[in-house]
Amino acid sequence: MTRHLLVTNDFPPKIGGIQSYLWELWRRLPADEVMVHTTPHRAAAGFDRAQDFKVIRSPEPWLAPGPHLVRRVNRLAAEHGADLVVIDPAVPAGLIGPHLERPYAVVVHGAETAVPGRAPGVRRLLGRVLAGAVGVVAAGEYPADEAERAAGRSLPVAVIPPGVDTERIRPPDDRARAAARQRFGIDEHAPAVVSVSRLVPRKGMDTLVRAAAVLAPYWPDLRVLIAGEGRDRGRIARLAEGLGAPVRLLGRVPEADLGDLYGCADVFAMLCRTRWGGLEQEGFGIVFLEAAAAGVAQVAGRSGGAAEAVAHGETGIVLEETGPAAAARAIGELIGDDRRRRSMGAAARRRAEGAFSYDSLARKLRGALDAMAAR
Repeated sequence: MTRHLLVTNDFPPKIGGIQSYLWELWRRLPADEVMVHTTPHRAAAGFDRAQDFKVIRSPEPWLAPGPHLVRRVNRLAAEHGADLVVIDPAVPAGLIGPHLERPYAVVVHGAETAVPGRAPGVRRLLGRVLAGAVGVVAAGEYPADEAERAAGRSLPVAVIPPGVDTERIRPPDDRARAAARQRFGIDEHAPAVVSVSRLVPRKGMDTLVRAAAVLAPYWPDLRVLIAGEGRDRGRIARLAEGLGAPVRLLGRVPEADLGDLYGCADVFAMLCRTRWGGLEQEGFGIVFLEAAAAGVAQVAGRSGGAAEAVAHGETGIVLEETGPAAAARAIGELIGDDRRRRSMGAAARRRAEGAFSYDSLARKLRGALDAMAAR
C-alpha cells in the first residue's frame, strides 16, 4: 500500500479533460491511500464532501511553485503519512519536486511537456524535474515520448491513458436514440455528425464547418452539432453562417447529457491539428473514447495522441491531411456506408471496454505508484 499526496491545479469541480482524467482515476484508488491538494472553486464545498478521500484546497487561486508551496506540500505529506508526492503537471507545478522532503512523481499530458521540452531555457528546468522524479505517469504514449525527448534519456514511465466510464456512456437502443435525436432537434433519419470540444483553433472546428459545407449538397438533410465553449466560438459561428453550413453550436452540454448527444451521432468528428511547428498538439482526446463508448465511429486529425485514441481503420479514420476536402471525404464515406460505420462503432465499443475501462486503468495506476514509491 502506497499512501500518496496528489498536488494539482486541475481537479473537479473544474471542468476539462485533465480534471476528468485525474478524478476518474484517483476516485477509484483506495480512499485511505489518497489525499489531494488543489485550488479553490465556487462549487468545491459540495464536491469535496461527496468524495471518499480528503481534498485540501489552497488559499491562492493557482499553485505557483515557490517556497510557500514546498512548505505546505511537505506539511500535508507529513500529516497524511505519504510515501510519495504526485505532482501534476511536470511544469510549472513540478518545479517544487526537487525541493520536497519525500520522493515525488510527475504527471505529463502533452502540451505542458512538449512546449517546454522544445524551449532551451525551460527545457533545462523540465529536465531537472524529470531527473529527480522516481516515476512519470504519462497520459498516453505521445506525452511519454515528449517527456523522454525533454529528458534526453529513457525514464521510469507508466503509461496510463485516459479512459472512459463505459457504464455511464453506452450505445443507445433504437428508442433511446430516437428520443435523444428529438431532444437535440435532429430528424430521426437524417445523417448526423457530432463534435464535443473546447472551441480553440487546435481542435479544427473551422475545418469541420468547411467540410459540412462541402457535404451539404450531397446530403441535404445533414446536421452537424458542435458542443462546447471557447474563445473560437464567434469565429466558428460567423464561418458557419457565411458558408451556409448545416452546423449548430450547442454551447456547453451538461456532463449528464453527453451520453445522449454522442448516441445521436452517425459519426463523431474532432479534426484536431498540430500547430506552431509541433509545439501545440492534441494530448489524447478523451472525447474520442466517449464516442467509442456510445458505439459511434470517429474521424480524427492526426495530432499528438489522437491516433492512440482512434484505431485507424478499426474504430474510425485518422486523417493524414486535415483540410476540408479530406475531412469531407472521410465523413462522407462513413455516412454513406452503413455496414462499415456500424462495424467500426461496434469495434469502438469493444475497445473502450477492453482497453480503456477506468477500473482497469486505476488498478494499473495503483501498481505503478507502488513501484515508484519502492524505488
